[in-house]
Amino acid sequence: MLRVELVSIDGDPPWRAISIDPSLGLDRLADAIMLAFGWTGAGSWRFGTMHTPWWGRDADAWGPGILTPARPIARRSDRAGEYRSGSDGYGYGAAGHGYVDDRYADDPCGYDRTYEHDREWNVDQVVERFGGELEFEYRQVDLGSVRGRGAGAVRSGPTWRHRIVVESALDAATSDTFAPSAALLGGAGTVPRIGTEAAYGELGDPSDRAALDHEFDLMFGSTSFGRPFDGPTWAPLDTALSGSSAPARRALRMDLVGLGALEPPIVDGEQVVRALAPIRELLRSSADPDGVDVEAAGALGDDLKALRLARVQKGILRTYVTVRDTLLDDPLALWHTLAERLMHDSSSSSYRSRSDVAERAVDLVCGDRDVRRFAFDEAHRQSWSAARTSEFGPTRLDRMLATLELVDAEGRIAHPNARAFGIAMLRGAT
Repeated sequence: MLRVELVSIDGDPPWRAISIDPSLGLDRLADAIMLAFGWTGAGSWRFGTMHTPWWGRDADAWGPGILTPARPIARRSDRAGEYRSGSDGYGYGAAGHGYVDDRYADDPCGYDRTYEHDREWNVDQVVERFGGELEFEYRQVDLGSVRGRGAGAVRSGPTWRHRIVVESALDAATSDTFAPSAALLGGAGTVPRIGTEAAYGELGDPSDRAALDHEFDLMFGSTSFGRPFDGPTWAPLDTALSGSSAPARRALRMDLVGLGALEPPIVDGEQVVRALAPIRELLRSSADPDGVDVEAAGALGDDLKALRLARVQKGILRTYVTVRDTLLDDPLALWHTLAERLMHDSSSSSYRSRSDVAERAVDLVCGDRDVRRFAFDEAHRQSWSAARTSEFGPTRLDRMLATLELVDAEGRIAHPNARAFGIAMLRGAT
C-alpha cells in the first residue's frame, strides 16, 4: 500500500492510501494519484526524488507526458559506433524517447549525447530503488481559460507536490477477474478547490468518497470492492461530448456524482402516468389499423416519429409494433425510453445539437446547483466544423419536456421527476 501526502499546503497534509498492482507503469500510478486527490489530469505531472533534481521537482522540462526513469539500459554511442553505459547504468527521461545529456556537450571523444530508453519502469522497480524518497508533482491548469479560445490559451495554475511513502508491501496482480488494478483504500484531509480543474473536498464526505470510488471503477476496470461494474454507464454523456477532452468530462462527472447521480432516482409514478396520457393515447390511436392522419397528429406526432416510436406511411402515422407490444402498457418503460432516445437521437445530429441536449439534461439533474461546465465549451467548439444540421435539438427536447410536465412554458423545472429523467438521459437505462 502507498500513502500519498499532499505536502504543498500548510498544516497537516491531506493523504490518500492507494493499493496498486506493482507491475503497472508509473503513468498508471500517476492516474491513481490524480484521481485520489481529485485532479482531472489535464495538467502536467512528473515523478522525482531529492537526489535527481533534473528529474524531480526542480526540473525545468515540463510537458503533458511522462517524466520518469527509463529501464537501466540507457546508452550513448561514440563516433565509432560503440555504445557505452551512463555513469550509473541508468538513464532518466520520457519513456520511449531520447534524453539529451548536456554534460557531454564538449566531450572531445564526440559522444552522441542522446540516451536511448527501452521502456518505462514499473511501480515496483521505482519503489524498490527510491523507497521513501519518491515524490510526485502535478501542475494544475485553468481549464476555464479555454472558453471560446484555442488550446494554446490554457493557463498554468499552481503546482502541487505529493510525497509517496510505502506503508506495506505491494501485492502482485491478483487472479481475480474483477479485482481492480488500483483502488483507493482510505485517507483524510481537505484538497484545496482552486480553479475550474480543482478537486474534491473532504474525503470523509460520503458523496466525495462515492465519486472517488466511481472514478477508480471507470479507470481501472472494476469496482473498488472487487465486484464487476454492471450499472448504467456514462456512454450517452460521453457520446454527446465527444468533442471535449477526457479531463473536462471527468470534472463534470465528478460534480454530477457528488450531486447524487449514482443513486437510484426516485420517480413519482402517478405523475409519469398522468403526463404520458396524451402520448400513449396518440400511440394507441396510431396502432389501430386506420392509423392517424399525420397532420392531425401535429407536433407531437412529428416528435414521436423523430424518436422512432412511430412512422409515417402515405400520410398516416403508425405506431411501431414493438412499441405497441412492449411500451404502451408499461408507462415507466415508455418514460425511460423517451429519455434515452432524446439523448441518443441527438447524437446523430450536429455537434452543437447533441452537446446542447446533454447540457439541458445536466440542468435537469442539477436544478439550481452548479457544476463545472467547461466540457460543454470544448464540445461547442466542434459545432463550427459540423457539416450537417438537424431538426433534432433543444427545441424538440424542450417541447417533449413540457409535454411530460417536467418543465413549464419558460423551460424552468416544474416537477422533481425532472431530475430522474435527466439522469436517465445521461446514463442510459436504469
